[in-house]
Amino acid sequence: MLRRYGHVSEIRLPLWGRRPRLRRTPGPAADLKNKADEGVGCGPVDRPTLAIGQRTLEAPRYGTIMLALASLFPLVNSFAADTKFVKAVSDHFELYTTDNQAAAKAALTHFETVRRYLLRAINAEDPFAAPVRIVGFKSPGEYGPYIPRNGDLSSKAFSIADPERVTIVMSSLKPETYQYGVHEYVSLVFARVAPKMPYWLRLGFSELYSTLHTTNGQLMLGSEPAREFRSAVSADFNMEVMFSLKGGVSRNKAAADFYAETSQTGVANSKTGAAMANLASTQGVDYPVILWQLTHMLMFKKEYSPKFGAFVGAVSGGEDTVAAVLRVFGQSLAGLQQDLTLYIKMPAHAVVGLNFQLDKPVAPRMSQLSAGDSAFILEDLKAAK
Repeated sequence: MLRRYGHVSEIRLPLWGRRPRLRRTPGPAADLKNKADEGVGCGPVDRPTLAIGQRTLEAPRYGTIMLALASLFPLVNSFAADTKFVKAVSDHFELYTTDNQAAAKAALTHFETVRRYLLRAINAEDPFAAPVRIVGFKSPGEYGPYIPRNGDLSSKAFSIADPERVTIVMSSLKPETYQYGVHEYVSLVFARVAPKMPYWLRLGFSELYSTLHTTNGQLMLGSEPAREFRSAVSADFNMEVMFSLKGGVSRNKAAADFYAETSQTGVANSKTGAAMANLASTQGVDYPVILWQLTHMLMFKKEYSPKFGAFVGAVSGGEDTVAAVLRVFGQSLAGLQQDLTLYIKMPAHAVVGLNFQLDKPVAPRMSQLSAGDSAFILEDLKAAK
């Protein structure tokens, strides 16, 4: 349903109404060609060696890597001692950054816009009692030492949540990095407002809403997220495995949740876990991007969108996903996979332009923290590791 608030058009779940306009985006085949041209592998590396002619180069040993990392510790301590955060506070966020005030204001405007649209779209109250804390570094080098021990070293954002406070840590406040922090925020919102929502749908929504951005005064919804790795989408991807996962909601955990059978993944049984391991090793399937495609299809494709809201309500209320697909859409799992496979191959996907604006401009309160006060923020991040 498309609701209008004066001059503001807003799409709520279920998402339908006027046909969305299409923007052509590069498809998987084009991306793979670019990767091949650049000599970049598209799948996981199975062996720590690289054969060149008759020579074989071994990957660095663990001890060598740890020694290299240890050599960086003095630089980390020096950075922590000299850091002076800019603090910027808006109505619902508290931002600390080593970047400048202009970057802080732009980031807070983006997060306030996403928050307001998301809560209206899902018809929910703000689940956070205290302002969400954002720590935005100026560079990946500053950010790296604070990645959690079990985190992804290539991540660009992670989150820390406890009953009193939610913290999102970002490697940069550049606009192209916003989506990683927004992904964490959306995941945390859905985890609190819809705790029974299955993991696959929660992740799909997080991927979908992470790329909300403003272009020429319009809020755009539906753009494809940037990927840390890409691979061809095989027609043999396992829908049942995707629907059975109950992993964590952090984006930097997504690959581990999908590609490994651990206590955090919640894979239903060893047979399902073995199937996932086999798919990962033989095909290098990017299941998170498939979930983005699936959520995008259910939300935008005319055969599914009229009943998408009812479907979301059913699975969020505890109904089995496969049973809900059959009852709500009248579709078998095999039929859904066939439609999804065809959808993935489409050369363009819907990107909706929304005439959505905040009720008032974001005017954050700015201050410069001392090195001592900044150190407390960094110590909190270290303690969370």
